[in-house]
Amino acid sequence: MSNRKPVVIGFIVLAVVFVGLAVVYFTKTAQDLPSWLPGHQAGSTRHHVKHGVAMIALALASVVGVWMLSGASADRAE
Repeated sequence: MSNRKPVVIGFIVLAVVFVGLAVVYFTKTAQDLPSWLPGHQAGSTRHHVKHGVAMIALALASVVGVWMLSGASADRAE
């Protein structure tokens, strides 16, 4: 498990970042998004719900990665 620990921590950090980005996409209009985020449009008043849903999906994929990597390995199952 010790060699997988940095990857697990990386997945946890990614999950938190993706959830944070989802909150930004759900709460800010397209004109209020930072210019470095996909979906920024000057003068637009719509929200990018699909981008937010995609961020939630990526966060869930990261959590599944943590779950798969932190489980018992075949070596320790004996």
